[in-house]
Amino acid sequence: MASPVIRDIYSRDALAPKFNDNTLEVSDSLSQLILKIENCLFTSKGDVLGAPGMGANLDDLIFSLVLSENTIQNNINSQITAYCLPRLAGFSVDCKVSFFSTLERDGCLVDIFVNEQRVIGALF
Repeated sequence: MASPVIRDIYSRDALAPKFNDNTLEVSDSLSQLILKIENCLFTSKGDVLGAPGMGANLDDLIFSLVLSENTIQNNINSQITAYCLPRLAGFSVDCKVSFFSTLERDGCLVDIFVNEQRVIGALF
C-alpha cells in the first residue's frame, strides 16, 4: 500500500520572490521544507500560537551588533532541526551567515543549503 501524500498549505508571502498566485498547497517534500525554513527564518519568537520557541529572530540577532556569524548560524540550524526537519527525512540542511561591509552599507547575507544546493538567500 502506498503511503498517503501529505500536503501543506502554500504559505509564501505575496511579495516574496518566486511567489506563485496559482498555488494553494504543496505536496513535494523539498518545497515543504523550503516553506518551513522560510517561516522559521522570518518569524519572531512568540509569534506562533502553541510554539513559543519557534522563530529565528533574525532581525534582532543580526542587528544586535554583538553576535558572531557562528552564533547566528547555530541559532538558525537549531530552529531548522526543531521545527522543519522532524517530519521530512532525507535532507541535509546547512546555513551560512556572512557579514559584509561596502562603501554604501553594512549588512548580512544568510544562505540556506539543502543537500548542498542553495535554496534560500536573504539579505539584511
